[in-house]
Amino acid sequence: MRNFIIAVDIGGSKVLCGVLNRNGEVLMHSRETTCAAGHPQAVIEQTERMVEELKLAMGLKKKDIMGIGVGVPGPLDYQAGIVEESPNLRWLKYPVREELSKRLGGKLLLDKDTNVAAWGEYYYGSNRKYRHLIYITVSTGVGGGIIVDGRLLHGLNGGGGEIGHMVVAPGGSRCGCGRRGCLEAVASGTAIAREANALIARGKGDMILANVGPGQPVSAREAGQAARQGDEEALRLIDQAGHYLGMGIANLVNIFNPEKVVLGGGAALGLHDLLLPIIQNEVINNVFSLHRRDLKIEMTRLGDDIVLAGCAAMVLNNPAAGK
Repeated sequence: MRNFIIAVDIGGSKVLCGVLNRNGEVLMHSRETTCAAGHPQAVIEQTERMVEELKLAMGLKKKDIMGIGVGVPGPLDYQAGIVEESPNLRWLKYPVREELSKRLGGKLLLDKDTNVAAWGEYYYGSNRKYRHLIYITVSTGVGGGIIVDGRLLHGLNGGGGEIGHMVVAPGGSRCGCGRRGCLEAVASGTAIAREANALIARGKGDMILANVGPGQPVSAREAGQAARQGDEEALRLIDQAGHYLGMGIANLVNIFNPEKVVLGGGAALGLHDLLLPIIQNEVINNVFSLHRRDLKIEMTRLGDDIVLAGCAAMVLNNPAAGK
């Protein structure tokens, strides 16, 4: 009987592969740094090797596998399975579904990683209780998935939900997409790290620097540690990121009127105690009373495995699964 699901989360900084059961539980996984941004074939080969190693470790044969789910960074042409122009991976019009299918097998379902994460949150994080849900990841970049009445919003060409590229700071920092002032450019973990490094370059940010280990780069994590120690410079950096995230989420709430907004990703989860109150306050002050009625804004409880869980949800809800 086909009881196992292969799940793959390809990101700008990591490739995460896992084997899950029908309950969405991760039985085994492996994680590696994404080998070469800008070289998609190398990442595909890395992914194939990682999946084969997991199958070997668990003794899985073709007959055991219900299906394979994959999440990749967007923008993604959902119908064609082509990554159009990924700012973080620097892939341009790469036929990722075709290439992965050749290597991993034909029963492969593919979507944008943040859409897959939204499915994971909807099915496993929120147990399908909230039919109007927005998931936002704050990590290397900022992205999202939007579920309306229990259906994932793909848009005309599959590019719906590119939350990180709404402009919230006109004329602000340049984004990897080429525009200025995108939410990703001013509120991602990368953006917080960039601002922290700029402070240090100006001879400031002493407490942030004091939290950096020998030979380690300055990241959002060190800014968060300094903020928890009461450092005003670090607190301003976190407050700025939280303000922009809250502004972006308030726009989404006014447009989509969701029941629940869920945040995840390394930066959001690592700074949850600092960011969440700022975001909640910003949203409450900038949406209609109708829209904030019963609205929940929370962090995901699925952690780094949220895309893997979403891969399982994709496979289990595919009519051809297990055949």
